[in-house]
Amino acid sequence: MIASRRWGASIALVAAACTACVHDVYRSEPIAPRPATQSFPERVLVFGDFGFESIPQQLAARAMRRATRARPFDLALEVGDNIYHCGPEPTRPGAETCRFADDGVTVAPGASPPDDPLFRVNEAPLAGLRGRDGGPLPIYLALGNHDVGLGGGRCARPALGEVEAMRRRACLAVARRSPAWLQQARHYVLDRGSVRFVVLDTNVVVRDYGGFTLEDELAFVREATAPCGAERLCFLVGHHPPAAVHWYGTLRPLPYAARMARLVAAAGGRARAFFAGHVHSLEHLSLDGLEVFISGSTAMGSFAHFTTRTPARAQVRFATTAWGYAVLETDGRGYRIEFFDTSGSALHCCEAGASGPCRPTACG
Repeated sequence: MIASRRWGASIALVAAACTACVHDVYRSEPIAPRPATQSFPERVLVFGDFGFESIPQQLAARAMRRATRARPFDLALEVGDNIYHCGPEPTRPGAETCRFADDGVTVAPGASPPDDPLFRVNEAPLAGLRGRDGGPLPIYLALGNHDVGLGGGRCARPALGEVEAMRRRACLAVARRSPAWLQQARHYVLDRGSVRFVVLDTNVVVRDYGGFTLEDELAFVREATAPCGAERLCFLVGHHPPAAVHWYGTLRPLPYAARMARLVAAAGGRARAFFAGHVHSLEHLSLDGLEVFISGSTAMGSFAHFTTRTPARAQVRFATTAWGYAVLETDGRGYRIEFFDTSGSALHCCEAGASGPCRPTACG
C-alpha cells in the first residue's frame, strides 16, 4: 500500500511538472504596453480553494512563499473553501460552545472551541509566508461552501440537524485565531488606509443556510459600501463569483444568477472589483462596470475545459486552468492585478486608474 501511494505521488509530480503544456488559456486582445512606472504601496496576495492536501497545494504554497521573499505583501485574502470537504468538525468535544451572537455575524462570548487539526491542512503550508515587517503574513478569510458543508451529503450530521451543523461550522471558522487565519466575523469590513475590502458570506447566494439569509447580506453590503467612491477605493471579496467562464453546473441555475445579481446591485456601483474563488481557475472578466477576478486555482486545480460563460454578457479578459495566485497592488486610487503560475511567471496583468475598467497590459 505504501509503495503504491509513493508511485501515485511520483506520477502526480510528473504531471505537475507538465502543467504548462496542457492547461487551457483564453486571452482577450489587444494587450496595451505597461504604463509608466507607478507606485502602488499596498500589496495584497489573493488566493482561494486552498484547504486540501494535494500536489497543487504544495506547488502553490511554495510559489507564494518565494513571492513573499522576493517582494513582501502587506496582507493576504483567502477567498473561501479553506477546509475541504466539509469545514471544521461540528461534533468535536467543545464545538458546541461556539455560538453566534444575536447579530448572527460575530462569535458570542464564552466560546471555547477545540483545536481542530483540520485547520492545519490549510495553515501549515502557509506558515512560511512573511509580511512586510518580517513577521507572519496576516491572512484574512472568507467563508466558502465547503467551509460550512453546504449541500449535505457526506457533510451531513444527522444528530445535529442541517441548520445547526452548518451554523456551528461557520462559527468554528470565525472563532479560529492563528497567524494564518484571521476571520473577524461571518462577514466584515477590512480597511487599509483609503482602501476597503468588504468580505462577504456568499453562501447565502446559493441559498439561505444555517439561519443566515440573503436579505441580511444585502443590508450589510449596502452599509459597508456606502462610503465607497472617489475618496475610498472598495473591493468586494467572497467565495462565489458574479461572473465566470467555467464548467460548473452550479453557477447556471436562475436562482443563483438572480440572487447574485441582487448582491452585486446592493453595492450600488460603488465597488470597483469583486475577488472570488469557487471556480478552480484564474480569471479576469468584466460585468456591467464591475471587474471580476477569480483566484481559485491552488489545491483544487483542474484540467477541465471551459465550456460556459455566466452571465453570457460578461466579457472574458483572461482565463486559465493553470495553478497559481493573484496579486493586487493599489494606492487607494487606482490598482494593478497580476496573475502568476506556480513557477512565478506572470500570466496576465491589468491596470486601472481612478475610474474605469482594469485594462490588460503587458506584464513585467
